[in-house]
Amino acid sequence: MLKSILAVSEGGPDAAMSFRLAARVAAVFDASVDALHLPVGPAGGAIGGLAMSGEAMPLIMNLDDERLEERAKESDRAYKEVLGANAGSTYTAAETATLDTLVAMGRCSDLLVLGRPGSDPENVAPATVEAAIHECARPVMIAPPNAGTGGFGSIIVAWNGSFQAARAVEYALPFLAKANSVTLLVVGSKADDVGASYLARNLGRHGIKTTIDAIDPGAVSGRARGRALLDYTHGKGSDLLVMGAYGRGQVMSFLGLGGATGKVISSCRVPLLMAH
Repeated sequence: MLKSILAVSEGGPDAAMSFRLAARVAAVFDASVDALHLPVGPAGGAIGGLAMSGEAMPLIMNLDDERLEERAKESDRAYKEVLGANAGSTYTAAETATLDTLVAMGRCSDLLVLGRPGSDPENVAPATVEAAIHECARPVMIAPPNAGTGGFGSIIVAWNGSFQAARAVEYALPFLAKANSVTLLVVGSKADDVGASYLARNLGRHGIKTTIDAIDPGAVSGRARGRALLDYTHGKGSDLLVMGAYGRGQVMSFLGLGGATGKVISSCRVPLLMAH
């Protein structure tokens, strides 16, 4: 069960996205939210000593102290507006907070929530996303611009039989148990080749009814497979997409992640739950 949610903001458009989705999840699970503001760029020690891949290094403008202060105020404003009244919620902000702070708090949380990367012109590819996925050993939810409201009744699980997908399913069990509709979607393979029926059987023993579906985008790039997954998810009007996070340090890929992963993170219009 989810009881502690870490919502991360760097003071840009991600603040409202992250905090609103965290509030939505907290309402579903009667959980508390710990909000964390991280300053971007050298002033905040954004790299924090972690071994980030070159592709995942933050692409930022040279922000002066005044602009960094404004971003901190935006995180504080969003917290007070969205989460201030939530019982048990906390807010942490420090001029010297680093990715190490994110990892330390993240590993002690049940779920991390971050706003969609790529939406902030001052921080185009934040290192926070890779740190959350690869360093925290916890599920990570990426919030779209519109976090939505209410429960997560319709869920798509992208299944390819990998350990990343298996871990994502494990982390998603609290959501799956509350869903009205769960679809196990196989992209580019036959369902039997990736053990989808075994997963359906196991989830059934948890009281979770599933439907298995498969789509074949053909011999296409990773980004094209990601696009096919998004088209299916959006077309079904789903409330949540669950998938594994693939790749690290990939050349010329968004956030240094695999092509399909980067495409889905940057373009998914519904909340996205991921695990590595």
